[in-house]
Amino acid sequence: MTETKPIPATILTGFLGAGKTTLLNYILQQQHGYKFGIIVNEVGEIGIDHQLVENQSDEIVQMNNGCVCCTIRKDLVRGIQKLLTRGGFDYLLIETTGIADPAPVAQTFLNIPALQKFVRLDSIITVVDAEQIVRQMRETATAREQIAMADFVLLNKTDLVEEQALGEVEDAVHRLNPHARLFRTNHSEVNLKEMLDMNAFDVDQKLAVDPRFLDELQERAHGDIQSFAFRFERPLDVYRFEAFVRRLSEREKVYRSKGIIAIKGNPRRAVFHGVNNRFTIFWDRLWEKDETRVSQLVFIGKDLRRGAIGEELEACLA
Repeated sequence: MTETKPIPATILTGFLGAGKTTLLNYILQQQHGYKFGIIVNEVGEIGIDHQLVENQSDEIVQMNNGCVCCTIRKDLVRGIQKLLTRGGFDYLLIETTGIADPAPVAQTFLNIPALQKFVRLDSIITVVDAEQIVRQMRETATAREQIAMADFVLLNKTDLVEEQALGEVEDAVHRLNPHARLFRTNHSEVNLKEMLDMNAFDVDQKLAVDPRFLDELQERAHGDIQSFAFRFERPLDVYRFEAFVRRLSEREKVYRSKGIIAIKGNPRRAVFHGVNNRFTIFWDRLWEKDETRVSQLVFIGKDLRRGAIGEELEACLA
């Protein structure tokens, strides 16, 4: 590592299902001249999102240690060091979990002088689900914290919201964070020239929002949100699984569900996405010849009954 200009770093955050991984893939697909190092942090013991990052030529480090605000500090530094040792990139993207407060991630860059020689925090980008964010802000402090710390806010999925309601969402976001620049988006598509390498991060603005921003001992709890992961080596019956998903949406408070699924009789793996009561299943790439066809599913929400969910999933096995 020679003495060079610090590499810019952007934190991608946002509540469960807002569109962070969609934004990450969109960034990787565009012609912008950057070569990215990527760190993806996920909730639970099974990682899904890193398997959905489409440009595998970029350097990726995955961390499955759940809460970025509690346990990740040392792992994040090690992940950055690993990428710096590999080299070959000139921009760092960090995608946090949907239940993470981005403030402790930012503290990592500000409170570790040795890191500042190599990496500088350029911005925090928060993606919000324009249809769900008002309720999410009302129900959980995490959604409010993610907006309060943002330099840029993507009001995503605006096609699902009427103009008047969208204006009310913008007002609510501005009340929480009057400094952030807002973009209306669908599928997280935005003009990257207005967001990347902009030197947008301002520590004084963060302290104005949260005077304890630099306090590493500040408690940041999100214990009301649970995450359960399931893994099956037998294929699933797609019709039983779709029926299970419909029942689940009516019964449980699931904020986010996702997975890679092996479907009986189909040579392609299926990708499952769920945000609140909206679910999609679509066909992905072919399973590799020597690849074990394993279904991996993650459910994140409040007051979830792991036993009941597990039993119903087992009933979906072919």
